[in-house]
Amino acid sequence: MSKDVELFKKTLGKHVARLRKEKGLKQAELSALINKDFQSISRIENGKINPSCYLILQIAKALEVNVEEFFKEL
Repeated sequence: MSKDVELFKKTLGKHVARLRKEKGLKQAELSALINKDFQSISRIENGKINPSCYLILQIAKALEVNVEEFFKEL
């Protein structure tokens, strides 16, 4: 996998984790809001998977942020 993809996944994951924590949510709570298992949130936050655009949109809605928040510093 290219370095750009790895950097994208790690940076996106950091933003998801930061925003989730700012909302005071645990991974399990966020996962319940978007009907995913909490391991999916963990894998996203740790840069292990590249989530779909739809999943990113679901997370943004659950966290009540603009989707652009996930793409800062990219």
